[in-house]
Amino acid sequence: MDRTAARDILPGVTITDSAGPGPRLPAPALPPGAVAGSPVESFVGGPWSLPWSPTACSSARSVIRDVLRQWDLDDLVPTAELLASELVSNALRHSSGPLRLTLERVSGLRCLVSDGTADLPRPADAGPDDESGRGLLLVDMLAARWGCEVGPEGKNVWFELSGDAGDPCARGGVV
Repeated sequence: MDRTAARDILPGVTITDSAGPGPRLPAPALPPGAVAGSPVESFVGGPWSLPWSPTACSSARSVIRDVLRQWDLDDLVPTAELLASELVSNALRHSSGPLRLTLERVSGLRCLVSDGTADLPRPADAGPDDESGRGLLLVDMLAARWGCEVGPEGKNVWFELSGDAGDPCARGGVV
């Protein structure tokens, strides 16, 4: 994982999120034999294809709300929604399709946003008057871990939030 890999920012490109809800994407069922709230072995939800439009952020948030509630990870919803929106916005602004969201239930949550380019993101050095450039800083501050993986069809940018209610910093909370 190299958090400082070179990536040119596209000047003048702005992606805004729509205020309305995105299309409802189906949430995965718990695996056979799993009970919400009980210790769960790793399993995966998705990938869900997201539209290549500003509605992709609201679609991702909708999936996260539905899935995390089903997986009994309600406390992680606000942070997961924020960080996934940042990664989806970055993909829309700096990459090309296809755009996908995958959620993995491990001890907490791993969220992957996939796009069709191998260009790795890099945190921007945003000044106090800049209107953008702080998304990866938020991811770095709030996620337990995050990183990038390049594959044959593009890249995954991912973050993890801990499901350990006793450790607010590890799950992306604020002390």
